[in-house]
Amino acid sequence: MDAEGQTRKKYYNTEDDSSRRETTSLRGHPVMPVHTAEVLRQVEESGVIPGGWVGGDAWFGSVATSVEVFKRFSVNSTFIVKNNQDFFPMKALHAVLTARHGDRPAGHWVTMTTTISGVPLIAVAYAWSQNRVSYFISTCGSTEVSPIKYESKFEDAWGNTSFKLINRPKLAHFLYEYLPLIDEHNKQRQNILAQEKVWLTKDVWFRNVTTLLGQCTVDMHRCFRNRMIEKGVSPSKVDSIRILKFTDMMCGGLK
Repeated sequence: MDAEGQTRKKYYNTEDDSSRRETTSLRGHPVMPVHTAEVLRQVEESGVIPGGWVGGDAWFGSVATSVEVFKRFSVNSTFIVKNNQDFFPMKALHAVLTARHGDRPAGHWVTMTTTISGVPLIAVAYAWSQNRVSYFISTCGSTEVSPIKYESKFEDAWGNTSFKLINRPKLAHFLYEYLPLIDEHNKQRQNILAQEKVWLTKDVWFRNVTTLLGQCTVDMHRCFRNRMIEKGVSPSKVDSIRILKFTDMMCGGLK
C-alpha cells in the first residue's frame, strides 16, 4: 500500500506531536486509532461508493472505525471486535448472553443498539460454540436468523470428525462470506510461496520486503487469472495456472 500517495488524506500522523493527529467523532474527540486510520485510507483508495459496504476482522474492528467510515464516506460496515473495545459494550453483552442461555449458548446471540455521533450502531455477541463467543459492530444488516447455518466441526468420542449446524444472525453470515477471501490470500502467501521461510534473514527490513513481495505476487496472480477469464480462456486452463507456476512464468529465467 502506497502510504505516500499524493491524493491520499493523511488520517493519522505518525509524528509524536499528538496535536497534529486527526481526531475521531467520538465523545471527547480522542486521537484517531491507527487501525481506524488504515480502514479510512483503504476505503478512500478503493473508491467504495456512498451506501456501499466494507467489512473486516478484529484488527480493524471498533466503534471508532464504524463511526468514522460512515460519517466520512456514508459507507456501511461490519467488523469483528476483540481488542479494540473502547465504547463497545462487550462485558454487558456477554453478561446478558450468559444470563439468558447459561452454559449452553451455542447458536444464540444478543444485540444492543445505539446512536453515536449520529451514526446508528448494532452491537452483537454471538456464541458459535458452547465456549466461544464472537463480537460484532455494524451500521447495517439484520440480526434475524440466517437461512444458511454455520457448520461446526468437532471430534466425537470415537475420534471421528462430525459436524452440526448452528444458527447465526444474518449480518454475521454476510461478513463471514467475505472474510475467507482474506484467509485464502494469506494462505497462498504464507503457506505456498512461504518466502519468509525460503529467504531466511536476520534483517528486519528484508523480512518486511519478503512479505510485501509475497502480497504483490498473490495480487498479480489473481489479476492474471481474472484477465484470462475476461478473455474467455477455459476454466480448466485458468485453474492450471497455480501461483507457483505463475511465479516460474515471471521469474524462471532469472535462475
